[in-house]
Amino acid sequence: MCLSNVTTTCVQDMTPRADHHAANDERRAQKQYARFGALEPINSQFCQHHNVTPDPPGATRRSVNIPILLRMQELRTQWTVLAGGAIIGLGTLLFDQVQGASAGIANPTPATTPTRAPANAPGASEAPGAGFPGAPTIDPPASTSIRPPTPATAAAPDPRWEVVRKLLRSAQYPSAEAVARSMVNERPDDLRAGFYLGLALHKEKRHGEALAYLERASAAPVDSFPEAAHAVHYLGWCRYYLGDLPGARIAFTTHANAFPNYDDTQFALGLIAYEEDRVIDSEAYFRRALQLLGEQQGAARERAKNLARLGDVLLRQDRLPEAEQCYRQAVELFETHGEAWSKLARVLDRLGRASDAANARARQAEIKARTETEKPSP
Repeated sequence: MCLSNVTTTCVQDMTPRADHHAANDERRAQKQYARFGALEPINSQFCQHHNVTPDPPGATRRSVNIPILLRMQELRTQWTVLAGGAIIGLGTLLFDQVQGASAGIANPTPATTPTRAPANAPGASEAPGAGFPGAPTIDPPASTSIRPPTPATAAAPDPRWEVVRKLLRSAQYPSAEAVARSMVNERPDDLRAGFYLGLALHKEKRHGEALAYLERASAAPVDSFPEAAHAVHYLGWCRYYLGDLPGARIAFTTHANAFPNYDDTQFALGLIAYEEDRVIDSEAYFRRALQLLGEQQGAARERAKNLARLGDVLLRQDRLPEAEQCYRQAVELFETHGEAWSKLARVLDRLGRASDAANARARQAEIKARTETEKPSP
């Protein structure tokens, strides 16, 4: 039972009793008044009943007006009841406040959370504080000021992020792996560190080791870390080199839907379509990638790569003059593209131009020998 209800019940129970005693006293006073008149000496029996100090032995007897005395007794009884009710009510108020404060301590509300749930929030109630378990059910006074939370100091970014990025851009893949692995060892749940470790392993052609890291990074929300949206692109390449063409196609299609103007994803989808013998789709993907590359400065090697693959599609369809043009443009942009030289020679053979084909093969052999000579010693 609530303490406030107990208080009310106690006061109600005590009031009839006080009225009953007052009625008895009034009847007794009427009898005394009829017998002795307005004045009556104070005897021991009367003093014991009315809680009055009797006369000491030998003292002059004194009299008292009985109705006034009884009225004073009645008032004293009523004041006792009222004082008791006030004390119990005060105790109830203090108990409720302490109980509310204890509930707030047991279930603290974050400083940044509003004291009332928005009206349009799911599950919001008209009752104050209904959206917060353990919060008091009484609104704070309007005059209560809430101190705004102190903003936390942002942690300084780890300088190793920029280090690993520079190492990857400069093709120092083993060093990039070492830096990324140190971050993964320190923070195993860091998705970004796992992504960079997977990317470094992928660049080292250790696709089997990279797969798990890239799959985990690709499954994370796109706002988990800055590179999260592109993790699925590298997952596609990892699956492609592991021979999982359906998985690679899914990954690259996902990335293309999010970034339709990313030329390397279009190139990858062209490769998969070519290997699945979907030459029409493959040609469309390669031409789309070339369109996106345009005349970008520094993109000559990428354009050469797409032109060589487009030449393969045209060669499979026996569109030999178009294929020859693609291969020649490729070797002009990227002279050391040995595969493009080899396929150019094949097209020239089929066109019946044996001399030109021989020259193309000689050029390919020269480039290969020069490349072997320029290779750094282990």
